[in-house]
Amino acid sequence: MTRLRRSIRYSFHLLVVCASLTFAQGTYIQIDFPAAVMTEATAINAAGDIVGIYTDDIGGHGFLLQQGVYTTIDYPGAQYSYAQGINNKGQVVGLAWPIGYVYEVETHSFAPLQFPGASYTYPLAINDAGTIAGYFQEPDLTYKGFEIFEFNDEAIVPPGSTDTFVTCVSADGRLFGYADVNNGYTAFTFRESRYRNITISGANSPFVLGTNPAGTALVGYYEPITGVTGFVYRNGTLQPLSFPGSISTLAFGINPQGDVVGYFIDSSYATHGFLWQPPREMTLPAESK
Repeated sequence: MTRLRRSIRYSFHLLVVCASLTFAQGTYIQIDFPAAVMTEATAINAAGDIVGIYTDDIGGHGFLLQQGVYTTIDYPGAQYSYAQGINNKGQVVGLAWPIGYVYEVETHSFAPLQFPGASYTYPLAINDAGTIAGYFQEPDLTYKGFEIFEFNDEAIVPPGSTDTFVTCVSADGRLFGYADVNNGYTAFTFRESRYRNITISGANSPFVLGTNPAGTALVGYYEPITGVTGFVYRNGTLQPLSFPGSISTLAFGINPQGDVVGYFIDSSYATHGFLWQPPREMTLPAESK
């Protein structure tokens, strides 16, 4: 039986702790689950539905923010239940340690997910075709990426890599992520048994964490001289993202309109979710269905 602990309704302008901050580089909106100790936004779909993670004095929880309503998503019996990805069909994937899950928003139902032989399975993304991407831990404590589609399970391990993390999947099934190769992390894309390294000019050791459905824009973070900076990368151009006043910003998800979600750490080391909306002239063109 699905356990949805609570739903909290607010008008949209009260959803954010502070007012929208608009600059030439776009608009930042802070997102905090009510009464939470920590909030992270992890994915956003075309309708603007956002999923993420929050913690309170009970444990860690997933959440859905949809049309001004926060809903807690707790896998039954799990102390930690993190929501990580959402598609346009209302399917959410996440982690209920040590297994993953798929949650159907419309029916409020859960299905467990586990990669064969894994110590734990961490799904991070799902596209509209139902392809699920993420990573799992082997009994020897190494990490491998995975793709699950219908009844097919495939481990994703770029040549020469030790640990691999698949973080997102496009509408046509391209996988993106990063891998430890020769003691350094390299961003990559994978499709039909072919791996290709991704170079993001201007970003030092970038970690790719999300893609739009078309696979034409990537988000993540990199480490400049100090702190951590989020980014949007498209058409060979790097757009840094840094929530005003933050010491670190990480971007996790991007939808077809170019809206980005993630989290930032403020000067008191508290963690908050955020939504970034690009300037109108930067909005991605509509994607074909």
